[in-house]
Amino acid sequence: MKRFGVLFCCLLFISCNWLVSKKEVKEDLIQKELDAINWNDVDRYPLFEDCDETLSREQQKHCFQNGFNKHFLNSLQLETLVVHQNLNDTIKVHLLIGKQGDVTILQIKKSKDIAQQIPEIDTLIAHSVETLPKVYPALKRNIPVNMKIQLPIILKAGAF
Repeated sequence: MKRFGVLFCCLLFISCNWLVSKKEVKEDLIQKELDAINWNDVDRYPLFEDCDETLSREQQKHCFQNGFNKHFLNSLQLETLVVHQNLNDTIKVHLLIGKQGDVTILQIKKSKDIAQQIPEIDTLIAHSVETLPKVYPALKRNIPVNMKIQLPIILKAGAF
């Protein structure tokens, strides 16, 4: 009977250690997987409805940029802007695309020349962002994520 008791205790201790080591191995695997993920990149860029989600990531990026620029130019054409000097410059709009597809302006970088000749440009950009069509958020492993992007807007205008 003593031998059976000793054998039972040995098996009990071995089984406990076996469970602990499996847990540690599982945690190690999870940590390695998390470390392998590039958290600075997404699997799918934010998209407008007319962008095809089966495109490559680079094509998705271009589709979103082109959609934004087209929308902005359409909004700008509704306005009457007069410049006194030729303009050939780029505005950089920093946006945050939220997990629900909401778009927030973080920063608008423009030259002093643009700021002087078109002082209302920030308001025009803000209005354009407010009236954007539905945006589908970026995805990382099929989970919607926030994404910061920078969109260039190239302005070319002749003086009147």
